Amino acid sequence: MTPTIRRFQKDCRGATVAEFALLLPVIGLMLFGIIKFGIVYNNYLALTSSVANAERQFAVSRTTTTPVSSALTIITSGSPTLNSSKLTVNFYIGSTSCSGSMYANASATSADTNCTNSLKSASGSSSQMTASYPCDLSIAGINFGGSNCTLTAQASERVE
Repeated sequence: MTPTIRRFQKDCRGATVAEFALLLPVIGLMLFGIIKFGIVYNNYLALTSSVANAERQFAVSRTTTTPVSSALTIITSGSPTLNSSKLTVNFYIGSTSCSGSMYANASATSADTNCTNSLKSASGSSSQMTASYPCDLSIAGINFGGSNCTLTAQASERVE
């Protein structure tokens, strides 16, 4: 072997930089994936907690005139990290919807009237609230959650 070839075989000074350049995108993708998943999980926890609190308020609102509005206020104040214009909520008494599917930032006047009338005669039966919120698991232009990634939460209480 010539001395020049032996010298190149033993010289490994650039190998570390080349390996780092190959692994950096993979490590970056994993790091951003962990961060994105943490944000989505935080949104899920905020959604489930606020739905449970709002359902508790809704179930004890039999004598009020604004049960839906009160519950929606609790949802939006209990989950400030969520965009209320994307948060869809349904209220049920028994198995019948009294509100229809509505956004948390919408006017709840007709839903208040419908649910108040239904709640008056529902003492002892169950009420239920469901909420859904779209999630975003896209990292570097790749959507890992699919096109129908949705966070959902529901709570049920006995009407007092």
